[in-house]
Amino acid sequence: MHFRFRGNNIQIIKSQPDPATGKAKSVPLGSINRAKLTISDTLRANCSAADLKEIEAWVQGYQATAGLKSKHAAFTLPEQMAAAMEWFETANPGEARQIADDILTTSSALRSLLNKRGLL
Repeated sequence: MHFRFRGNNIQIIKSQPDPATGKAKSVPLGSINRAKLTISDTLRANCSAADLKEIEAWVQGYQATAGLKSKHAAFTLPEQMAAAMEWFETANPGEARQIADDILTTSSALRSLLNKRGLL
């Protein structure tokens, strides 16, 4: 089984032998919304119990990995911000301006979240 990232969806593909040629053929079973990570009824209908078990295990692994990525990002954020400050000191103003707005927007959202959680 293969899991392909397609924008906001994760496409589930299963390799099955083609009766005519005997070669493996990719058959799409359905997709999972990347944000919600819930298995739809349509996908469930297209899968065997073994397929569902494999998909559920993959989703759990993906969620665990995403959680680790977020935790790593939080733990390394101060170091990354210091490195970014060094870069901004010598960066081309045109190039730096392109991301400055994104950084300000994101830092404002982070500050709001920290405040909401009572961490400030």
